[in-house]
Amino acid sequence: MNRERQILAILRWSARVVGTAILALIVTIAVGEGLPNPFVLSPRELLLFAAMLMMVVGLVVAWKWERIGGVLILGGLAFFAIVNHGLQLNLVFGPMLAVGLIFLGGGWKSLKV
Repeated sequence: MNRERQILAILRWSARVVGTAILALIVTIAVGEGLPNPFVLSPRELLLFAAMLMMVVGLVVAWKWERIGGVLILGGLAFFAIVNHGLQLNLVFGPMLAVGLIFLGGGWKSLKV
């Protein structure tokens, strides 16, 4: 049982570190490029922006409430994939999927441990 708790703690902190790195990358790009003007975006671009914002909020919320944050991250990814007609697991979305699954699984597992 003690070994299981150690593995769970390592996974949780790994998800937090990777999630923070993703968040830093997104913030860096947003600061460098500037936030988009919602009045000039197409409806599809607005939906993609909302999905990305949902994922970013999920990364922040997951520090306190893992399950809620995991659901927000995975929900944002699913919404992004639906609007974008697919999801390419690149530098951001691949790790984001892993982080969301770890947060969701870790939050669920903490109920049982």
